[in-house]
Amino acid sequence: MKPSPGEVASRVTAIVESPWPRHLEDGLPWLQSFGIDTDTAEETPRRGADRSWHMAAMPSWGAVRAGWGTYRDEFADIFWFLWDGESSADVLRAADDLARALTDVHGDPREVTEATQYSGGSWWWQLEQHSIEMYAYSGAVNPDGYPTGSPCVQLQIDLRAVAEPREAEARRTHG
Repeated sequence: MKPSPGEVASRVTAIVESPWPRHLEDGLPWLQSFGIDTDTAEETPRRGADRSWHMAAMPSWGAVRAGWGTYRDEFADIFWFLWDGESSADVLRAADDLARALTDVHGDPREVTEATQYSGGSWWWQLEQHSIEMYAYSGAVNPDGYPTGSPCVQLQIDLRAVAEPREAEARRTHG
């Protein structure tokens, strides 16, 4: 599988240990330094002070899609959809391997949701300055007939100082 869970864990660690960009103009070269082709991203419709880009290519990581967001013009997060197109078994195995690798470096996750027949599980690490969230999608179909999403892992790193006020505003605005 491309990239390996170990490669992803190393990249996550490099990102949380690096100086975080303040604004988008600082963030684009920073993202490029981590292998993200920022010119391939699409901006999603704006939601108030929240802006987001997604679907950026990462040629060295194969079919991985990456994205990032800002809040009040400050760089807030970076995210990936990993291993899309792989089998459910391979994705879930890679998710477990990635969770173990992140735990080895960043300690036990603050929250874990165990895998079920419909979900591959989730993990949330709260670090001093960042949070790391990971969701594994199994590709299962819910009892109501709706798919849970193709097998992949969604991984996100937030800068807490920016992301937490963004989330608080979203809760106030959207309930």
